[in-house]
Amino acid sequence: MLGKLLKYELKSTSRTFIPMYVAILLVSVINRVFINTEMFKINGIALMVLGALFVALGVLTIVVTIQRFRKNLLEDEGYLMFTLPVSIKKIILSKYLVTIMWTFLSGIVAILSFAIIMSIDSAQGFKEYLDVFKVAWESLFTNDIWIIVISSAINFISVYSIFIFSVYISLSMGQLPKFNKHRNIVALITFFVLNTIISNVLYSAKDLIFKIVSSYKVEYSIGHMITSININTAIYLLVIIILFSLINYILNRKLNLE
Repeated sequence: MLGKLLKYELKSTSRTFIPMYVAILLVSVINRVFINTEMFKINGIALMVLGALFVALGVLTIVVTIQRFRKNLLEDEGYLMFTLPVSIKKIILSKYLVTIMWTFLSGIVAILSFAIIMSIDSAQGFKEYLDVFKVAWESLFTNDIWIIVISSAINFISVYSIFIFSVYISLSMGQLPKFNKHRNIVALITFFVLNTIISNVLYSAKDLIFKIVSSYKVEYSIGHMITSININTAIYLLVIIILFSLINYILNRKLNLE
């Protein structure tokens, strides 16, 4: 059933994201065509449009995250969604996974856009580009930097996941019966209060871990950096589990769709 939920969510959100991706790549091609010409005005306008599209893409991702959760679960469509023979956990998870997927694809589109603009004209230039990439790739695995890259990526996903679940729980709090007349205000206040609490907790936990590690007076190394990143990720995962549990509890026990 989770697969069907993911398919439905992807189909609904693709209508928003796919046209944006096409527009970004198209403007990137226009930039590439005119980048080596004397038509500076056209190139300058294209760069401005591209920048505006990237900003719009970031804002759009957040708006769609809010809209899909609120529209499907907290408004009229919620009556249908909660009658489906599937747990609320899977419904929440489907929306979260699709949001992460679109964020990942947005990153790929950004890389492709940059690659199009910076593409090499000559075969010699392309060969030099490949040589630089080969050296960087070999260095990545030789120095164990790839572990840091992967750990940092997981760390980033964890931080972004906290943001997503903070949005979900804030919207859910605004839907409680006692807040019927002030749903949007309560949701907004909850988001800021919740993020303030989470930030303070994370800062205190990281500070405590740093003091414990520093007390051993060990020499700094890549291994210590990896350990630090992994500990941070573990803390983030704990926060994510707590937020996910709170959202599930509210939607299961306290939800009011009226």
